[in-house]
Amino acid sequence: MDTRRDQIIDIIEREFIGPDPINVPGLIQENGEEILSSDPPRVRYIAGILFPQKVKQENNTQDNEPEEIEPKDIEDTEDSPEKGSGRGEVLQDVEELLNLSNAFQQSAISITAAIKPNDKITVKVSAGTYVTLKDHNPDTEKERTRYPRSQITWGNADDALILPEEGTKKYTVTNNRHNTNLCFAITYRYSRDGNRLYTFTLENTNIAENGVIRDEDCLFQTGFSLYSRDAFAPLPENEKLNYNDKDYLSNRMMYRNVKGYAIGHGCAASWDDEKAPDIHEIKTSIFPTYEIKPIVPSRIEGVSLDMFKLSDYGSKEYIIDKLKHLCSEYGNWIKSLNDKLPEIDDKGTASRHITACEDCLRRMRDGVSLLESNDKVLLAFQLMNQAMLLQQLHYNLPLQTWAVDKDDNLYLGNPVEQLPDIANTETWYQKDVRVYGKWRPFQLAFVLINLRSMFQNDCDDRQIVDLIWFPTGGGKTEAYLGLSAYTIFIRRLLDKANSGTAILMRYTLRLLTSQQYERASSMICACETIRKEKEDLLGTDRISIGLWVGGDTSPNKMSDAVAKYDKLYNGTSDENPFVILKCPWCGAQMGVVNKKGRLRETPGYRKIGTGQSKKVIFQCSNSAHHCEFSQNGNELPLYIVDGDIYEKTPTLLLGTVDKFAMLPYRPEAQTIFGINNGHRITAPDLIIQDELHLISGPLGSMVGHYETMIDELSSYHNGNKKIKPKIIASTATISRASEQCHALYGCGKDNVKQFPPSGLDAGDSFFAVEDKKAAGRRYVGIIANASSSIATTTIRLYAALLYAAKAINVDNESERDGYWTNVGYFNSIRELGQTETWIKADIDEYLHVIYKRRYEDKLEGYRENRRYIWEDEELTSRVRSDKIPFSLQKLGIRYPTEKDEKKPVDICLATNMISVGVDVPRLGLMTVSGQPKTTSEYIQATSRVGRDKSAPGLVFTIYNPGKPRDKSHYEHFETYHSRVYCSVEPTSVTPFSAPLRERALHALVIGIMRLEGDEGVNSNPPKVPNRQIVEKIKNIISGRINAIDSEELNETLRHIDSIIENWKLWEPSKYQDFTNGDELPLMFPAGSRRNEAWGKSRGFETPTSMRSVDASCEAYVIENGYYQED
Repeated sequence: MDTRRDQIIDIIEREFIGPDPINVPGLIQENGEEILSSDPPRVRYIAGILFPQKVKQENNTQDNEPEEIEPKDIEDTEDSPEKGSGRGEVLQDVEELLNLSNAFQQSAISITAAIKPNDKITVKVSAGTYVTLKDHNPDTEKERTRYPRSQITWGNADDALILPEEGTKKYTVTNNRHNTNLCFAITYRYSRDGNRLYTFTLENTNIAENGVIRDEDCLFQTGFSLYSRDAFAPLPENEKLNYNDKDYLSNRMMYRNVKGYAIGHGCAASWDDEKAPDIHEIKTSIFPTYEIKPIVPSRIEGVSLDMFKLSDYGSKEYIIDKLKHLCSEYGNWIKSLNDKLPEIDDKGTASRHITACEDCLRRMRDGVSLLESNDKVLLAFQLMNQAMLLQQLHYNLPLQTWAVDKDDNLYLGNPVEQLPDIANTETWYQKDVRVYGKWRPFQLAFVLINLRSMFQNDCDDRQIVDLIWFPTGGGKTEAYLGLSAYTIFIRRLLDKANSGTAILMRYTLRLLTSQQYERASSMICACETIRKEKEDLLGTDRISIGLWVGGDTSPNKMSDAVAKYDKLYNGTSDENPFVILKCPWCGAQMGVVNKKGRLRETPGYRKIGTGQSKKVIFQCSNSAHHCEFSQNGNELPLYIVDGDIYEKTPTLLLGTVDKFAMLPYRPEAQTIFGINNGHRITAPDLIIQDELHLISGPLGSMVGHYETMIDELSSYHNGNKKIKPKIIASTATISRASEQCHALYGCGKDNVKQFPPSGLDAGDSFFAVEDKKAAGRRYVGIIANASSSIATTTIRLYAALLYAAKAINVDNESERDGYWTNVGYFNSIRELGQTETWIKADIDEYLHVIYKRRYEDKLEGYRENRRYIWEDEELTSRVRSDKIPFSLQKLGIRYPTEKDEKKPVDICLATNMISVGVDVPRLGLMTVSGQPKTTSEYIQATSRVGRDKSAPGLVFTIYNPGKPRDKSHYEHFETYHSRVYCSVEPTSVTPFSAPLRERALHALVIGIMRLEGDEGVNSNPPKVPNRQIVEKIKNIISGRINAIDSEELNETLRHIDSIIENWKLWEPSKYQDFTNGDELPLMFPAGSRRNEAWGKSRGFETPTSMRSVDASCEAYVIENGYYQED
């Protein structure tokens, strides 16, 4: 049994709450109770303390920061009594007790629970006290102060508690018949659904003399447990009045068996939810824990979805048989839902779910039927399977680094001697420990439902936005990469001369974009390898991939790329803007290799050409081991420079959503939409938006605004029918997806289909099931009510976690690895920066204090065996783009290491940059500083740890007791975490609101005109569009507005007229200006300073990013000072 997490939590509780007896003479009593010596109790322990009452407020030194007022996002189930209960007002004594529980230096802890009629309730109270003893150390004769602990235990196991009909009933807590100054109170709140709600309170009745706190007046390690004879009733739930909210109704039905049984006040409340609904014990919890079980892809008996056998190496009969069996099993599961329907109260919602499942099955069967009837679809499907297997085999090859021999020549120090052969499993890398070539059922089912829409571009399914909704780590990327490969092949099989951009794949974060580029590059290399083998069917034009991002990540111009390559090669710069650090086919290192002296080589990067035709290409240097892409003339099909992308129009274009804001400035980008000098040649067939939940709020509104232009550029008419690209989105956390997708893409709410569609229970959608036997991600809530500041709490927790990873008992040192690196997650860079300053000072110092307090510094070999902080890392927007891959590589270094090897990272500090896309399997430990602003962010960020079974996730969340929102999440800890996906907040997207029109409507007008125009339209000076073009643009924009927000139509049309009028009035000399020259441009970058020569308010300030950009503020030194007159 794996007890590592239990041991770590125990160490943290002993460090913060106590007691922590140390088996050293003089530090432990005969009865086993501890004796504190180095620190008084209120210094040694900073949580689980009940203070005396009437403490002066100036003693409160917690740094309670003001908090933004936000909508309440935790349901309060006790705020209103039942109508007719006669309890219209909350009793004054209830308020007084809760005030004692909610105070910072609290004197009470309480929990509220629902009691069934005639139930019998018993209680068990525990606490500790410390007294101050002064005597002389017999060894040194010096005076010393010690603090021995005494245990308090009280209960009424023989007699049930008297539950008052109204008001409060109080019990005096005694210990061996002595008064403890503890009081246990029971307060009647109200009745609902036949049950009575009571608040149970444990109160310290000591009064602080003159408002000063003494240790003797405090109670430590306080808590109590309640026991019910008949089982506690679930707390009543507040119901929303808006019954048109389908998401709310769905969650209410799917989580109908997941109930909350108590609420904490000044503490958390815990119970064993695996025993629900028979909950017979509820207890207070200072550091509550909850384990969220994993939702895993299901395995279906009799359905082996083997990529090799589903490829053209297998048979059509095998393919059809396995896929029909998959559909049949899904159909049987849907039938079981219908059988369960009579048990469901909300039959309308249940029927809606079943209908969605039946529609999904219909589309799956249609895909199988298409495979049976159409040879081209079948071949494209088979080639997709071959490409995906090749992608897995090659992407998972290890990084093979270059070394330098004595003659200064490069060689691979750890080569893979034989690259994978798809038909020879003996060549598959680590085939005994890795699983290759197996589809998860949901992945292949997703491809099936989209086979027709990618083959038949005018079918109705093209209008559907399919949303892959699957927990993090479940394999969403593989699903849409598979569909991408199929799209590439069916497009070429239908027209092998169609070499334009087929797929637009978009991400929101540069870290995610760069990582996914590496993975998608392996798939593209596989497709290109297959194309070369089947040129007669797939054409002679290469299948390629482009990375279209901002200049901070990769060069925008080839001249910039050449200049940066020269600096990198010559050693005058360490900045590597070329993104790819590993050959996506063979795994050989790409990038800088230092040789003797200051000489360098750049294997994988090559500069070719002369003069103005110089360019940088990617060509693997691993010819010794026969990498296919090391041959001259067969360089890697990768493009990262904008100019290359516009010229080559890569088959798959991967970029950030921000880059699309540059479209009005870049008319040459029309080629990626299949337009050449104003003429339509082809068009993309597939648009993929990953991490859809991030496309919300202001960013989502801006993206939705520009989607009007992207939809127009990506579409064409076949007769009277508009042919649009298929849109795929994916996420692990979203609410009200139909509304969000409709606002973004104008698709219609009914045309948004979640995949896989939900069943009747949260833990079962057929394709994904909750694995109740597996270790899940365990969350621990931390509030330190006696800490002097959040800084103190953070420092002590980080130090204790460092200590714990080294102190836990394991059979093998390598078992510490998952908890060796603590990933610190922060809501802002400011908060992260504070912690960064503590690492080498306060945290390191307190780590030494922990060892010294435990007398471990006296042990032999202490210095060699103790924990040190050797490596810390940062993953934030402050880190240069080319450094991020190296940071991720560092995070992959495992413990233990040899003396001469690089040490693993001890602490990694990160912001929301890591909340999506970071997949470092060894990471198992995270500390979250403060409840993130959204539940979606909380789920995504904490899902970065515990992704591997060898290190189940452990997440500590530090709550600030001075922030009401943090306190609310802490007090509702178990209820919140047991239904965490229900708490994902819906977000608004308003693409044509007034502020957004003011900021970017002109960008749509100019962008559509330029990107659909020819050289004449795009030449300077900018010609005012004629009436025909203006009317066309108005129709495009008004069509979108009518679909999503018709109230904004009239104002938008008036605004377009205003844009055209200003264009005429200004008579700009050129379209754009990035240099702030004197000639008036039509557009200039938002956030830059307007040249005074242009005149006031002339020229459109136009975004270069989808995110808010404020004008920069510059400070100047005034040379003329002030002088005092004589």
